[in-house]
Amino acid sequence: MSEPIPLFPVTRVDPARFAAAQHRLFTGMRLHIGRSDIAHQVAWVPWSNSLTLPAPACHQGWSGLGAGGEITPTHQPVSCRKCLRLAGEPDDPAQHALFALPEPGAP
Repeated sequence: MSEPIPLFPVTRVDPARFAAAQHRLFTGMRLHIGRSDIAHQVAWVPWSNSLTLPAPACHQGWSGLGAGGEITPTHQPVSCRKCLRLAGEPDDPAQHALFALPEPGAP
């Protein structure tokens, strides 16, 4: 039996090299998701065979592994309200709330 003719070129990616490249890009940086101006704190999440990849610390949803430019590194300070709160930092006054949150201790 002969080998099938590939219809599309297949690029093989070495997981360890990809994870290492992501570490070089995002270590000491913050990240943007897509075209958003919001800068998130970077967290390292488990991926494959004890390798880790960068993700927003606030667990903001996004799709992909970062290989297609879904997330990009930035030097901008963290502006995500949830990332700031998780780190115990004050909110960024430039980011507006989507809706009013109840005050602590309010009924």
